[in-house]
Amino acid sequence: MSHRELSGVAIPALDVGALFDVTTEDGVFTRIEPSGARRGGEPELWPGYTETHAHVSLPANWDDTADDPRTVALQYLYHGVTHVVDMFGFPLVADAWEAGRAASPWPFPEIVHCGYAVTATTDTAGRTGHGVEFPAPVHMLSVEADLDHALRANAERGGTFLKVMFTDGTEQPGSPVKFSRLSERVLRFTARIAAERGITAVIDCNTLQETRWAYACGFRLFAHTMRDRTLDAADWAEFEGARFVSTLTGLRPMVMTGEEFLAEYGHEGFAETQDPRNLEFVRGIEKPYGIEFGCQDTRTAALADMRRNALAALGRGALLVGTDSGNTGTYHGYSFLRELDLLRGDDPALDEALRRQATLGGRRYFDQLRGDPSPAHPLRVGASATYNLFAPGRPLAALPLATVVRGVEIDRPAIARTIADLRTAHPETHLEGEVAP
Repeated sequence: MSHRELSGVAIPALDVGALFDVTTEDGVFTRIEPSGARRGGEPELWPGYTETHAHVSLPANWDDTADDPRTVALQYLYHGVTHVVDMFGFPLVADAWEAGRAASPWPFPEIVHCGYAVTATTDTAGRTGHGVEFPAPVHMLSVEADLDHALRANAERGGTFLKVMFTDGTEQPGSPVKFSRLSERVLRFTARIAAERGITAVIDCNTLQETRWAYACGFRLFAHTMRDRTLDAADWAEFEGARFVSTLTGLRPMVMTGEEFLAEYGHEGFAETQDPRNLEFVRGIEKPYGIEFGCQDTRTAALADMRRNALAALGRGALLVGTDSGNTGTYHGYSFLRELDLLRGDDPALDEALRRQATLGGRRYFDQLRGDPSPAHPLRVGASATYNLFAPGRPLAALPLATVVRGVEIDRPAIARTIADLRTAHPETHLEGEVAP
């Protein structure tokens, strides 16, 4: 039987001014009791991080290889991510993930997924719906009747929510249209049927106009923040009750130089968890891919708009922290801490609000997507003892002092050794695809 006691730790998610004594037995909290007032400098206990926008099956490495799902799970654990929302493609790797879970000495992160996303069919200009370009299946909707097949198929694969791809790919005013979009009729029908069946729907939009259309059709959960303009107070008033995922790290690799990549990859956790060939690759990058693809200026402007909109959403309690990991250069686990860094910038006043949304806010979102819209607090007696402990005075994006999953403390050096062994014994899978803007 496992037993753990923590004395005099802060738990800001319960009370910002109090200290607590905490006991866990056999993987659950058995005591969480106030034990005095905070004096400053105490370790902080928070729920584990939740990655709210991931794609476990997509190839994050620069050589277009996808890591073994067991490696992905360990990458998340290493960085304190205990819950993962997979936005499409997980059925491709579900069996390998479950086999890894069964054989692992550490409990895997919990995962919730949608099955496969739904998107538009090819339009008269030959453009496909967003999602078709990735090496994972998507359902294409032409008429309302197509939705029923997608929902049934995803439910059979274990999907618990619906991911709708609805963007034409424009990022800034005047940038080119890249994808077809669902018709307003099909979009409105999709939102209505999902609501009638009790299925939470998440939609992928880029622009303010797309977000307005989706909101008017009934969508309230958005997989990205808007990237074509910085919203003002009047704009935000239109989106009461909506929430947005940040995903800055998913866009940033397109505009980075080789020197910026090398500096980025120098943070703790990269060498221990990621394929070293990525370092070799970025040393040879002579200019950002944004220049090669003719989108450096628009992508840079889009990132600035996304960050400003993400921080505005944070101030409204409407931000979810997620990375779009699985896209090239957006690594599982590692990118989550970089996302916090990008959001924070040089403003330490954002630290607690960001950590709260990355833990408690993300966990409530995770529970909603798995069908529990009114979850109990994750830090309570009887709940699973899954948490991160943070050392006082460390940067927001630093690794947790300790990560505990269902009562088991994660051994980071041992995880790093296991990842290295997996890379040797099980080479990564090559998937069709290419770096794309």
